[in-house]
Amino acid sequence: MHKTTWSIVQAIFRSHAGAASRSELRAAGVTDWEVDRRVRSGDWEPVGRLVVRSAAAPRGAEHDLWVAYLAAGPAAVVSHVSAAWLWDLAPPPPLPTLSVPRGGTSRVERAVVHRPRIPAARVVHRKGLPCTDPLRTLVELAAALPAAELDEAVDRALARRLVSVPALEAEIGRVAGRGRQGPALLRGALGRRGHLGAPAPSVLESNLLRLLDRAGITPLATEVRAGPDGRYRLDCLLAPGVAVEVDGFAYHASPEQKGDDERRRNQLRLEGWVLLVYTWRDVLGDGNRVVSELRAALASAPTAGAGKYRVQASLLDCFAPKLQGEGQ
Repeated sequence: MHKTTWSIVQAIFRSHAGAASRSELRAAGVTDWEVDRRVRSGDWEPVGRLVVRSAAAPRGAEHDLWVAYLAAGPAAVVSHVSAAWLWDLAPPPPLPTLSVPRGGTSRVERAVVHRPRIPAARVVHRKGLPCTDPLRTLVELAAALPAAELDEAVDRALARRLVSVPALEAEIGRVAGRGRQGPALLRGALGRRGHLGAPAPSVLESNLLRLLDRAGITPLATEVRAGPDGRYRLDCLLAPGVAVEVDGFAYHASPEQKGDDERRRNQLRLEGWVLLVYTWRDVLGDGNRVVSELRAALASAPTAGAGKYRVQASLLDCFAPKLQGEGQ
């Protein structure tokens, strides 16, 4: 084999995790006779009729995925759980998962083959392989994973900003109603994680105040500054040293925001505060539990933290007249 040809062949094997298709090798100038000779010598190993792999190549999920893709042909697209793995949203599946167009390869050894129609706009390259983009991947993943694993994949995709909730909702709407389970299951995952219909924090705070009013709990103030130099803001002060916060998804979604929130809350708890945190789903959907926990916190209210706050601007002044006018 010519030196230049051999360099090209080595580059193909390196870029394909130790595998190559016979058509790629022919295009590089390697004859079928030379391929068969290297197979007989043990340098290369055949994988089906269309693919060979280097005997020295390490085996693993990436290698197996490349072998399956090369066997399926250039029209194939990595999809479902394998695509989620490429996007670092899920572990690799036991067998590579691919989507091929109707009329294409129907069987690939040691791979799971699907036949959905995937628009070209939903295909990108990831680690050298054509792969469904994160939006399409999550829709397909919804029907392939248990609910808990799907929830984790959705959280990872949102935290890493691979997708947004509006974009996911739009994609669900676009592909729903076509005999697929994925869109409905993905919508369920968004609902479970509190990503659908979440009101803004100011709306959440008003709902919290209404919940407290119905329960006969009168807060001392809202929008309270606490901690060293009053640097931390608390949504609602129930009693000296007892506070409540409500998290709206829009303002507490990114890893940076979550990290800042937890650092702030940990510092206040170390100073002796009892700090209870609720989401919109807690306030609007599980109010009885919220009220029970708040009453328990008030019953054992600490003295630590008392006086270590100041009211910046109370929402109670804004909401109290409205609450009275509504008559609960």
